[in-house]
Formats: sequence, C-alpha cells, structure tokens
Amino acid sequence: MVAQLVVKESEKNKHLENAGGTVWLDKLGGKSGGLPFFAFVDAKGELILNSNRSGESGNIGHPFAPEEIAWFMKMLEKAAPKMTPKERQTIEGWLKGQKK
Repeated sequence: MVAQLVVKESEKNKHLENAGGTVWLDKLGGKSGGLPFFAFVDAKGELILNSNRSGESGNIGHPFAPEEIAWFMKMLEKAAPKMTPKERQTIEGWLKGQKK
C-alpha cells in the first residue's frame, strides 16, 4: 500500500496538508530533509528504511543521479523482498532513462 502525505506547504496552501503529516515525517526521519521524502514501513508502521542515504548527508529526493538511483534500488531490495529482480530492473531502467 502507498500512502502519500502532504507536508511543508506554503502559507497559502497550508490547508492542503494532512493532519498529523509532519509528525509522521519527523518520526520517519524526514524532519530536516527536503521533499520528496520516501519511507518504507512495516505492517506495524515501524520504519524499515528511508530516503536518507546511509553514511551520506541528506535525502535523495526524487532519484535522478546515479548514486540516488542506487540508493533507491537498495531501498526496494530491503523493503520489498518479494519484488522480483525483473520488476526491480524495470523500475531502475525507468529511473535511469529520465531526462532533465
């Protein structure tokens, strides 16, 4: 299941934010990073992994650079172990094929 939370909106768009969204963002490790921020949680809502690269500073945001794509793929391997290698390849190929 995918849940999208709206947070950190400008003053004129604050009404679009999800109630409690900032609390979840903080709990999942995204308080100081930018958006988008990704977090994978287990069935109990406990963090598995987020888009802050291990040993690196900051959130990868939308994965575009090779090192960001590599981290996102590691996220999928850990958080979605039932995903097949072919499915992961499809996602990785799409991410690598993006144009700025």
